[in-house]
Amino acid sequence: MQVFPAVRGDGRAVLDRNARPANPRPTSGAGRELTGTPLFDAYVFVDWSAANRPTWTRPCPDAIWVGEHSEGSTGETYHRTRGEAIRDVRRRLLAHVEAGRRVLVGFDFPCGYPRGLASALALGGARPAWRGVWDIIGDLIADSDANVSNRFAVAHALNRMVGGGPGPFWGCPPARVTSALTGAMKDLFSFPYPCRGGTLPRLRLTEAGMGVQETWKLYGAGSVGSQALTGIPRVRALRDDPDLRAVSQVWPFETGFTAAAVSGGPCVLHAEIWPGIVPGPDLDAEVASTGAIRDQAQVRLMCRWAAALDARGELGALLDPPPGLGEEDERAVVGEEGWIL
Repeated sequence: MQVFPAVRGDGRAVLDRNARPANPRPTSGAGRELTGTPLFDAYVFVDWSAANRPTWTRPCPDAIWVGEHSEGSTGETYHRTRGEAIRDVRRRLLAHVEAGRRVLVGFDFPCGYPRGLASALALGGARPAWRGVWDIIGDLIADSDANVSNRFAVAHALNRMVGGGPGPFWGCPPARVTSALTGAMKDLFSFPYPCRGGTLPRLRLTEAGMGVQETWKLYGAGSVGSQALTGIPRVRALRDDPDLRAVSQVWPFETGFTAAAVSGGPCVLHAEIWPGIVPGPDLDAEVASTGAIRDQAQVRLMCRWAAALDARGELGALLDPPPGLGEEDERAVVGEEGWIL
């Protein structure tokens, strides 16, 4: 782990170029949004990586960066492996909870899948759909301290469970191609993907119109599927950690669309983030002025963005229901798909 000095700033340039939702509702987070007191005391955001070996000793792009803004300053740490990064995040959360603080934790990978996956996997029972998917992925994924995971084998197994494959998961090196997992999907299958109980969409509702690639894609430029398969089990472990679970929740799966889950006492709220919210010119300026690696600068600006928004009493509006989301779609989002903060 390498620690980098705090770089101060109020995040104003980032914040002013990212509009809040139209006509946001007042939140009920113990009145803090209405009185001007921030919802959170600390903001911990993680730029994730699904690399299948430790990254370079010298800080580099496409690796894991953990950023934190608390007590008026922002700093980042570089991590070579996922295990190292999660141990660092856990240490931070334990320290904040022990001090009675409220913490927002964000990871930059999908925390859910398009509606219908739980049914296609026949994950019936008392668990919510999102939790059933989390549990089966968490139980199947093996991810060593050397950053070696079995994510392609897990994708193959999930495809077999859904309907035999190929699809809906796709994308892998040639050596990993199987009858159920293919390197490409062209001329092999398409979306909506037919499966048990109906079809699976290509994108989640929160991704529609964003120009992002589907969570099903595991390999190649712009892919995020491997990040989700390796990341979800890590968030599950943090959420269920014996020393943290009593004060932890996942937004919006466990909270619904509201800031009311942020209690007056110590709490940890896990959320999905998208670093693309940082405008390109602001990111370029930060890199040019500080010499930071782009991933490092991105997570830094994300932390500042959230802290500045919260200081202005506006962060709670982003935890409320997205404008225009109907009741049926909201049930699907909260029950299975998740949402990007």
